[in-house]
Amino acid sequence: MKKIITIVIIVLVCVGVGYWLFKLSPQDQTNQSVGYNAYLTTADAKPISTPPPFDAQTDHYQGSATAKNQFIEYGDMECPACAEYSPILKGITTTFPDTVFVFRYFPLVQIHPNTVEAVLALEAAGAQGEYWPMHDLMYANQSSWESLADPLSTFAQYAQQVGVKDINQFNNDVTSRKYLPAIIADNDQAIGLNLGGTPTFFFNGHQLQNADLPTMLAQAQQWVNK
Repeated sequence: MKKIITIVIIVLVCVGVGYWLFKLSPQDQTNQSVGYNAYLTTADAKPISTPPPFDAQTDHYQGSATAKNQFIEYGDMECPACAEYSPILKGITTTFPDTVFVFRYFPLVQIHPNTVEAVLALEAAGAQGEYWPMHDLMYANQSSWESLADPLSTFAQYAQQVGVKDINQFNNDVTSRKYLPAIIADNDQAIGLNLGGTPTFFFNGHQLQNADLPTMLAQAQQWVNK
């Protein structure tokens, strides 16, 4: 019970801060952004009412690509609430057998200085077949890298730990910003949806309230495609 209360409190803080940051004027955001951050805070996003449908070619997912139901998370690798939810969400495709779990990016760059670097590292590991092991390891060790001035060497260690074979290629992919367009694309969706923070969940296009898992599952149950 205490863990559930802690998760809810963290979520409320992230949502509140995220909403405040989103309401900043573009000029205010740009003035506070450096490095990778400027690419996302100046994103040219168009308003949308629901998340784009799952695409097996571009999305990172768990479960069947032909599932009837779609559970989509917009998350931030440096968000404490996202890290808390991560192990809980592993059961989604079991609870809803005909469901695909999709993870998309909404980096809160104003308060999480290493979040884009983390996603670049995650994508680089994914390019060598180790996306989900890297995803889980980075969340499990979030407190170890979130405040580092240069987390690349730490991410490289994680990459080796999960089985990435070519670390030089991994490092090059991160430092070249090779996968930044993918991050911008997800970020544009989140801004277009007017999301207030992370994590934000959608089930078959319907936004869920961030709460304990039974409450979220009860919400999702009404929109299950059978």
